[in-house]
Amino acid sequence: MRALVLRGRGEIAYVEKPEPKLLSPHGALLRPKLISPCTSDVHTIWQGSPKKPELTLGHECLAEIIEVGGAVRDFRPGELVAVSAVTPDWSQPDVFKNYAHAGYNFSAHMLGKSIDGAFQELFYLPYADRNLARIPEGMDLLDALMAVDVCQTGFTAAEEGEVRKGQEIAVLGIGAIGLSAILAARHYGAKRIFAVGSRRENAEIAKSFSDEHCQVELIDYKSCVSALPEGLHPLANSTGSPVVNEILKRTSLRGVDSVLLCGGDAKSFPMAVDMVKYGTGIVSNVMYFGAEPGREKLQEEHRGIDALEIPKFSIGRGMAGKTLRFSLSKGGRENLERILHILTTERLHPGCFVTKQYQGLDKTAEAIYDMKERRAIKIAISV
Repeated sequence: MRALVLRGRGEIAYVEKPEPKLLSPHGALLRPKLISPCTSDVHTIWQGSPKKPELTLGHECLAEIIEVGGAVRDFRPGELVAVSAVTPDWSQPDVFKNYAHAGYNFSAHMLGKSIDGAFQELFYLPYADRNLARIPEGMDLLDALMAVDVCQTGFTAAEEGEVRKGQEIAVLGIGAIGLSAILAARHYGAKRIFAVGSRRENAEIAKSFSDEHCQVELIDYKSCVSALPEGLHPLANSTGSPVVNEILKRTSLRGVDSVLLCGGDAKSFPMAVDMVKYGTGIVSNVMYFGAEPGREKLQEEHRGIDALEIPKFSIGRGMAGKTLRFSLSKGGRENLERILHILTTERLHPGCFVTKQYQGLDKTAEAIYDMKERRAIKIAISV
């Protein structure tokens, strides 16, 4: 069986593996039909912590069920299903309190992280009844593919940011996750969304989400020129970013109700803290912060830490009433089917994020490099 595996830091390869077996009565064997490489795959390959040898990558997938265990009740061989990218370990007693870290850190990030993922001819998934989802009848399969990870993550950002009707929201980073967060913020009633990004293709999609109920305003961080509004203390903008100045200006110095942090770099975090409202503002982060070059060695030698900066002034020296949240995407069947239902009933089409398509499992490595070099927003591969 052919599989795309992680050989080591920065090295991937196609190898032959034996076909997986059903490991438990609640599991299923699946054949991928439509897959998508993720920026998380890029992080796993080039920045992630050590993984088991010859780990098969991949966690974004629509698949055909080949075999199910005797305890599986809701799914049958031959069905085409959506596979949640985040697959909670439902054996843990605390999973219903915290799906993401039940039993151990990142327990829900299994596929392509702690167990073999979807970039092979056949793969195993535990807890099929709780981690697989039915695709609504007539739903475009590209829309369904985008739901399994990017839409679940974007909606998580908005939900953790407690987006409500009539609010003003900033979305930092308008890759596929940020674009999904815009859709989610609009769904929850935001009246104004500041979409911060620079890629023209992404910006056009973001603008297309604007309507009479929710205005999406683009701010290009590369071309934005905006001075600190008069009357504000210079420390109100800790990074000196023109984007922060512009958002404070457009919100009459109040700041936004929530910042959905979906992309950027380590500087984006203090920017988010600076631009969010005092008293009730929420910074909702779903972005992966990679290790800063050289910091890992410093940490090992106990001379420093790999850290994010929190601007003291903008947190009121500790008393600003701002909330900071750092979340792994929600996952599992119930959440994924909820997102699929929202997309179909509201006629939302995240399949437009797919700007490149391939045919065949042997194109997966090429697609991963496309994602690394940002040659597409998202990529779909028919297997």
